[in-house]
Amino acid sequence: MNDEATARRQQLGRLLRRARERVRPKLTQKAVAGRLGCGQAKINKIETKLVRIEPSELEILIKLYEVSPQDAVELRKLAALDLQYGPTRTKHSDTMAAFGTLSEVEPEAREIRCWHSERIPGPLQSEMYILEQHRLQLNDTYEITRVLRGWTARTKLFTVPNPPSYRVILSESSFHRMPGGRNAKIVVDQADHLLRLLAAHGQLEVRILTFDADIRYVDSDFQHLLFDEKHAHSEFVYIEYPGGSRKCRTAFELDKCREHWADLSAAALDVADSREFLKGLTRSGQSSDL
Repeated sequence: MNDEATARRQQLGRLLRRARERVRPKLTQKAVAGRLGCGQAKINKIETKLVRIEPSELEILIKLYEVSPQDAVELRKLAALDLQYGPTRTKHSDTMAAFGTLSEVEPEAREIRCWHSERIPGPLQSEMYILEQHRLQLNDTYEITRVLRGWTARTKLFTVPNPPSYRVILSESSFHRMPGGRNAKIVVDQADHLLRLLAAHGQLEVRILTFDADIRYVDSDFQHLLFDEKHAHSEFVYIEYPGGSRKCRTAFELDKCREHWADLSAAALDVADSREFLKGLTRSGQSSDL
């Protein structure tokens, strides 16, 4: 199940859970399961993105939760897209759980360390970048609105109370491999967007690993999330790969991630020089100058 399908099912599950929790008197998953004639486990899996919901089941929940007509339209569209593009039951539950955990707990982390070799991470993407990234899938206003709504949700990690320290190292390749190919307009827009974010959010740090950086090798992209000791979630590393994603949390995996982050940090431009690199992109206006 790709990230687009995962995000769509995640949004549907989250909206259904919130609708259930708003009902008064409060409805438990067990009570809802009784109305659908299924086990409580199925309701939990629907709300946590592991299985899809059938149209007939959705209609029962819309009525049971007293969902407004406007919200019902959105739920039906999300469910219809999931029915068309998502599997009935994913064999990659860990992948979906990993992505869901990442997007839900990012704002709660104490520090996030990101390494990206070929692309800009979601919370840092400009509007032009993300729309071009999804261009072939954006067939109507609803799709555009949905994509931008998901993008806006992830950028909230910069504005929540006590936001995490968000430290990013981007390869110079990230500005060459734009969605749809090398495009000077998107490069300039994305670089300018990063500079605006840096000016607005002191907890954000962006550093560039240039092509001539003195480093032995670069490994897969990762996001390393660290939390306060008393937080419900413990430290983990999120890694995407062809066909899925996973959370890494063994001591060995975390140690290797810390070691590679140290290597990347030692080889990347410092904060000030990285800002100058971005300013150079906005001034040049041509991807061939990168």
